[in-house]
Amino acid sequence: MFSRLSFLIFIFNVFIIFSSEKLEEINGKFIYDVDVEENELYILNSKFELKAYNLENLELIYSYKIDNQENFEQRSILNNDLFSSEINLSPDVLEGAMDIFTLKKINNKGFYLFHKGGGFTMKINNNTLERIDNSFPFMNKFFGDFINHNEKIYHFGGYGLFRSNNTMLLFDEENSRQWDEIPYNYLLPNELKNGISSFHSLLVDSDYYILGGNSSFNNNISKNNSILKFSFENFQWTKLGELNLNLTDNPVTISANGSFYIFDKDYFFEIQPLEEKLIRFDYNQDFRIQTIGQNKPFENNRTFIVSTIKDMDSQDYDIADYLKKTYLYSLKPNNSKYNSSIVYKYNLNDIILVESRTEIPLFKIQQSRNKFFLPILIVMIIIILNLFYVGVKKEASTSKAKLFTFENDELFFENTKITIDNNSLEVLKMLHENEEISSNDIVAKLVDNGLSYDYASKVKNKIIESLNEKFKFITGSEEPFINSSKSDQDKRIQILSLIKS
Repeated sequence: MFSRLSFLIFIFNVFIIFSSEKLEEINGKFIYDVDVEENELYILNSKFELKAYNLENLELIYSYKIDNQENFEQRSILNNDLFSSEINLSPDVLEGAMDIFTLKKINNKGFYLFHKGGGFTMKINNNTLERIDNSFPFMNKFFGDFINHNEKIYHFGGYGLFRSNNTMLLFDEENSRQWDEIPYNYLLPNELKNGISSFHSLLVDSDYYILGGNSSFNNNISKNNSILKFSFENFQWTKLGELNLNLTDNPVTISANGSFYIFDKDYFFEIQPLEEKLIRFDYNQDFRIQTIGQNKPFENNRTFIVSTIKDMDSQDYDIADYLKKTYLYSLKPNNSKYNSSIVYKYNLNDIILVESRTEIPLFKIQQSRNKFFLPILIVMIIIILNLFYVGVKKEASTSKAKLFTFENDELFFENTKITIDNNSLEVLKMLHENEEISSNDIVAKLVDNGLSYDYASKVKNKIIESLNEKFKFITGSEEPFINSSKSDQDKRIQILSLIKS
């Protein structure tokens, strides 16, 4: 649903004709990151001042300057001479670092600076900058993606040395401090065989989705128009399908919590890969996009939009309520002064027309040239179903009991053991011990275990989605593992139950 828009949105040049709030001017070059849970924006400028802003009120939370460590050997971090832990943080080098490094906040581990070309890694420790890797500059990871999963840092794809690559790397921070390649299970989809770069990504639990991107090999460049999924549980890539939407004109594509969003010239699209849905919205007549995509004059505008919701459970609001409680944050150049930017805050309700919602097929359906193929196929299926109806029905009824087992705190879908965390285990125990239980009871249990109410509600929803998806994939069952319904006494209350075995 539309309520999945809750994370980081990138867009190159936006002109909006309605009122907005704005944050203080940010001067000079900078790199940035956003913490969705904390609702905070982090800016690291070329003076190596780290500033944190509250996106609710656009106020500065804290600011401190990173030690320049002038006693370090004069060694540039801009060139390939990066084989020493010693770093030159002279003003010229710091200015250039804004172009070749990306800033990432890794949950409770702090702030990291990753070289866009791969390998070289730094961390901010106690207001000082420390190089923490024992690797070397790979120079072939540009336009790839850094991934934060389970407190571990991964990198996928990228371009360099005249070709794109398809490797998944894991940074071993605790031991070797090297970037180790993760071997894949099974064959790669054709879209990844020649590598990929400049794609858009989305991480949902242990599933990593990519959309779009380019493959380059032997001076041949091809564009990806499919959605691909990587599982961190079995390290396997899967092609979900080819989009029923043309990305060759490079519309502005962004990723959010659970969805991809596309700012096309005429429409705003939402892609829900888990539900395999493509939803189209009209823009508000007061919202206009003047320039879209990789337009050279606007490449350095560093403009992005962030959408956040506080103290809100998406299941308790309809789309109209959601729009009113959702805000976009756009970091745009300030035309009055060279190399400066300002953060503006807008309401999503002023941009999207909710009443224009139209759902269309997500993937292209391959049609046979023989117009009689489909009718013949339907007739054959009907005949087969009639012949084997009794046997199929009996087999389904006898196998249903074997679809899952939950004993000794271990969960199996058919014969496949499912990895579950402590929160998932707690939820499963409650569902297993009760024929029906309210969603509120589960959230209350998670709160008792130390989670905040808002985070507990999100965790509950993610557990249900993840287990249902794994159950469907492994067993092929159309019935969900965890059923959801409304209470007969109070329709506002969600009732949960396990599939009947």
